[in-house]
Amino acid sequence: MNLEHIAISVNHKDEIKDFYIDILGMEHVRSFVLNQELVNDIFGFHTDIPVFLIKKGDLTLEIFVAKQDQNKRINHICFSVQNREELINKVQQKSYELIRIKRTTRDLIFVKDKSGNIFEIKNN
Repeated sequence: MNLEHIAISVNHKDEIKDFYIDILGMEHVRSFVLNQELVNDIFGFHTDIPVFLIKKGDLTLEIFVAKQDQNKRINHICFSVQNREELINKVQQKSYELIRIKRTTRDLIFVKDKSGNIFEIKNN
């Protein structure tokens, strides 16, 4: 299993430059907008969310610019595994929540633990 990224949210876009880049010394890799359909499918609310991918060394953060309701979380940890389908089978056997979003290139897979923590699963 390899850690791909950790996703967190900030309330204001300025925080990315002021804290993560200027203070922590991370560098901006890319930005994109997660459209409201995907936000709804994955996290359960309706809004486009700006996302910034920043990195320093082996640490990659995916920072979402959005105020969060405690019941609707964006924060998640992403990791990759050798056999994603095997992990998905284990998730389903143990009755954990699985979110599979069909896409033309590759499906997005998210799982939640019983406390509501969200994990994105990718193939190595």
